[in-house]
Amino acid sequence: LLDEWETLTPKQALELLDAHYPDERVRSYAVDCLRPLPDDELAEFVLQLVQVLKYEQSHDSTLATFLISRAIRCPNLVGHIFFWHLKAEMHVAEISERYGLILELYLELSPAHRKDLHTQNVVMELLLYAARSIKDKSVAKKDRKAKLHEVLAATEFPERFGLPLNPEWVCKGLKVEKCKYMDSKKLPLWLCFVSADPVGKDLYVMFKDGDDLRQDLLTLQMFRIMDSIWRREGLDLKMIPYGCVATGDEIGMLEIVTSSNT
Repeated sequence: LLDEWETLTPKQALELLDAHYPDERVRSYAVDCLRPLPDDELAEFVLQLVQVLKYEQSHDSTLATFLISRAIRCPNLVGHIFFWHLKAEMHVAEISERYGLILELYLELSPAHRKDLHTQNVVMELLLYAARSIKDKSVAKKDRKAKLHEVLAATEFPERFGLPLNPEWVCKGLKVEKCKYMDSKKLPLWLCFVSADPVGKDLYVMFKDGDDLRQDLLTLQMFRIMDSIWRREGLDLKMIPYGCVATGDEIGMLEIVTSSNT
């Protein structure tokens, strides 16, 4: 019957990729329906598509091949999101082998993007070390800010680097004096990055260690989808769905919206 169906819209086809449809022919048909999606629209659904890779019967699937090929074609949008969504799940034992193989293949086929992603990963490791240095029980609460500034000032960042939050945000270091930690349970870091653009503004980012940002990603995705629907109907509610990326097990970054109240 698949051959006789009128072609589904990409959003309808997404439903055929969940756990209820294990048959490879059905899943291949669904992927064929996704192929016409332009890169910017496909990027909005990479979150879900990475999740449903778990339901494929083998590591080598039509969906995996489709995602890798589209990531290679558009590395700075689709590829960037694809990489970090996969990496954020690598701690889950049941799927780490599959996601690891897909990550390895993508990086092998994208040598230029691989260098950028490696640099971003190095920066994340340096920030994770700084975030955990102030959580040490030997550091008194009154000394935390000084400790953070000390660690950040001693950190050697790459000369130029993009951020997992947005690869177009190219930085060349931190303004340590403007960095701080937030006084909440997980002590997230409020960071001020120096733009590599001589006339660019400072870039403010919150680095979190200890919160599952995949929940934030899903909520913000819903806001973006609703905002696009409202705008199509001529209703602009002045939404600002801020950037968010999960980069590991309860690790990630959030865009800070300045001039706003929590």
